[in-house]
Amino acid sequence: MQNLKPYFLLTLAAFLYCLGFPNLLNVYLPITPIISTAILLFYLLQNISTLQRVKFYLFYNLIITVFSFYWITATLQEFGNLPFFVAAFMNTLYALIFNPHYWILILTLHFITKHKPQWRLIFSNHPLHSLGLATCLTVLEYMIPQQFPVMLGQPWVIFGEHLGLADVFGLPAFSFFSYLLAIELKNGKNFNKPNISFVLVFLVSNILFQYEPNKTPNKILNVRLVQANISNFLKVEAEKNQYASSSTVIGRYKELSVKPFYDNEQIDLIVWPETAYPYALNTYPNDLNKTFVPNVFKDIISTTKSEILFGGYDHFRENPKTPYFKTDYNSAIHLDKEFKIKNIYHKQILIPFGETLPLGPLNEKISPYLPEVAFFAEGSTYPVFTTNKDISFIGSICYEILRPEFVRRYLNQVSVKPDFLMNLTNDSWYGNTVEPEQHLFLTRWRALEYRLPIIRSTNTGISTLIDVFGQEIKRLEYAVTGNLDYKLQVTNDNKPTLFQRFGFLTLLPILMLCFLFQIILIKFKHD
Repeated sequence: MQNLKPYFLLTLAAFLYCLGFPNLLNVYLPITPIISTAILLFYLLQNISTLQRVKFYLFYNLIITVFSFYWITATLQEFGNLPFFVAAFMNTLYALIFNPHYWILILTLHFITKHKPQWRLIFSNHPLHSLGLATCLTVLEYMIPQQFPVMLGQPWVIFGEHLGLADVFGLPAFSFFSYLLAIELKNGKNFNKPNISFVLVFLVSNILFQYEPNKTPNKILNVRLVQANISNFLKVEAEKNQYASSSTVIGRYKELSVKPFYDNEQIDLIVWPETAYPYALNTYPNDLNKTFVPNVFKDIISTTKSEILFGGYDHFRENPKTPYFKTDYNSAIHLDKEFKIKNIYHKQILIPFGETLPLGPLNEKISPYLPEVAFFAEGSTYPVFTTNKDISFIGSICYEILRPEFVRRYLNQVSVKPDFLMNLTNDSWYGNTVEPEQHLFLTRWRALEYRLPIIRSTNTGISTLIDVFGQEIKRLEYAVTGNLDYKLQVTNDNKPTLFQRFGFLTLLPILMLCFLFQIILIKFKHD
């Protein structure tokens, strides 16, 4: 029975972790992932074998996968047409790659045990060791690439209106103090009071230095998000040039687009989600005006007098070596009122097993045998979209907005900070699961870090508008067919945030102060 106790507590820990993020119970408790991490670290840092640590961590991750990432099974069935049991087995393999920074910790512990036993003290309850471990976990969590980047500090977004330092230190600072609190909770009665004080001071400082946005709107953009709620089967059939399917898809988008704005005002921008238009456009990169614009868009623009931003496919003219490999970009395409293409954004971060494979030079050779994988070309430019009202925004597609450094790099590539962020997404692959809520939840941090509203347009939901505090203003729920019409008020707050300018480096002064303060306390204690 004693041997089962760790697994019982790790099951509880995994369940608590899931409660900090969107889940089937619809309960959000930002403190529970910290408690969960404390339990996990308690077991990983014990004097046990490496094999036992691997067992503990795999078991913990497997429970999280079953509770929170069960939707991967449905995705694999859709993407790869796999039998349920095969997809479910592959789903369990996600436990091997979720939160990969803990594998680095386990390998480090193994190295110390085998080769440097004198270093074991580094994992003791010493206050400097606690700060060092929290720092390492934060750095590894932020720097190691993840497909679905979940970080310990993200649940704090629920209190976005009170996170005044989010645009200064970004998500890494909230992860650091979450790890520090978890480590001290793991230490139990031997917790270090100054380290707990650092956490409390940081949280109180967020409340004292709350962000005050410019409340005087400079311009207003009447924006319409079209959520056509196209089933994945219908979408795929339309992209295969099945006339009945493609006409149904295009017809539904058109019907929703031309409806009167909710207060009968002029629509400024109509937005369709990722890959909404099923046919590829043959654009001319050096002269976009030469590109043929489909009649459906001309009809919508003629009726609404509005500009259009839509997700679609841009045919790659330059180097299509095969009919299967990198012949198209996943794109966001902006049309003006004169039926011309104003600008195009090409997706840069592609999703493995759907848009590419992580096999490097082998991808091209095997692409003819895997037609269900798109093998898109990767974009490399950072365009700024500007509407006829001189309101600007930058684009991102699907999971790209989950990468803080990608968005930061994009913002630092442009000469002037845009008025908002645009995210086009298609979550239809995941079905009616918790994934759309999780995807949205992780998206909200970008609004906090860069103090920019986010317009999020999706096919099956959730389409929404997010304010500079990371809070939703208005949404269309999952599986709802309709329009989300909104008057977006744009202010003159165009200064880049400190986190945009310096990124992870903004955490260094906090780390230096914490370490310096602890060193001074230790010195006085010994004196």
